[in-house]
Amino acid sequence: MRVENAEMLQKIKNSVLGKIRPKYTIFLCAGGGCISSGEISVKSVLEDEIKANSLQKDVELIETGCMGSCSLGPVMLVEPGRVFYQRLKPADAKDIIKEHVLGGKPVERLIHKDLSGILKVHAMDELSFFTRQVKIATRNLGVIDPSSIDEYIAQDGYFALKKVLTMTAE
Repeated sequence: MRVENAEMLQKIKNSVLGKIRPKYTIFLCAGGGCISSGEISVKSVLEDEIKANSLQKDVELIETGCMGSCSLGPVMLVEPGRVFYQRLKPADAKDIIKEHVLGGKPVERLIHKDLSGILKVHAMDELSFFTRQVKIATRNLGVIDPSSIDEYIAQDGYFALKKVLTMTAE
């Protein structure tokens, strides 16, 4: 669809924000570090398990760009809750579907541990590695499907252009 005016931009945003999301969204890192650590195999098992359990309407699997924690890869973020999983293997994908998606409980052995190795941190936004960062170019990572321009627009993408195009000379 070609956006021809500011009203169309707002209409796209409203239509995306009005969509009902599936119960779970899995954001799987597909950055170079995660790919080299086996992301493609993890993705394949996730896809198989989603189909095998008839979860196509309840689970959306989205590959993202690099999440920034390459040494922990492959990594994924599961919504709701922004649960962050690390160092995934294909068998872990089965456990995430079984325990987290179907059972409603995060897979504790795959959750990040603090430096003491004891305290487990579930939410990506609470990990010290991420809390010290101010994301600019990657601020929508784990929020939108990076292959969807409509989802970008729903997060106010191109709205700076809208402002510029509607400015007066003053």
